[in-house]
Amino acid sequence: MRKSTLAIVHATLLVSLAATARAASPVLFLDRCAAGCAYGPGIEDSRTNTSSLSSGTSTLSAFAHGDASFDAVVACVRDTFAPFAIEVTDVDPGGADHFEVAVAGTSQQLGLPSGIANVSPVTCLNDGVIENGVAFAFANTLGDAPLEICWNAAQAAGALLGLDHEVLAGDVMTYLAGSLPKAFLDETAPCGETLARDCLCGGATQNSYQRLLAT
Repeated sequence: MRKSTLAIVHATLLVSLAATARAASPVLFLDRCAAGCAYGPGIEDSRTNTSSLSSGTSTLSAFAHGDASFDAVVACVRDTFAPFAIEVTDVDPGGADHFEVAVAGTSQQLGLPSGIANVSPVTCLNDGVIENGVAFAFANTLGDAPLEICWNAAQAAGALLGLDHEVLAGDVMTYLAGSLPKAFLDETAPCGETLARDCLCGGATQNSYQRLLAT
């Protein structure tokens, strides 16, 4: 796990999911939780705000850094995913299929330890893609830092789309510090956080760019 001077870390939690049909036109919703976001425990489902990461009903506080900052986060995440066939929006798709990252609140509000920057469920089924999955980028822990929040939101979304972490400082899926914004790089890199390890779903390396193109 990456730690900063604020002891902020990323996390992924492995979950077991049934294989699901792949959405034809994927949508990624960035939710600022303007009125607070309530999530209940259960199977991942962005349409009903249930998440295996929540042990009980949890409410995240709204994005705390103002409209301009949130607009900058959305623009950055949209640019990060621009090479791929996915729509990034800040408008709630409601009951339509979509991936979702809550860009708000703190990890403690989800019942997790303090100092976590983002958290996502992961699976090795369905090519690692969690249809209608929900992940979290804890913007109120990260502070008013749009590029840092963008990195965490894009990384959380990447996990929902089947990506593992990489030991490659410029890539979105890294824990390593470096210049921002980061990108999904067309480079093969070892899986891992600060040290190389086997990839969670097999193999030893990953190319996040090519993996997203294939997904």
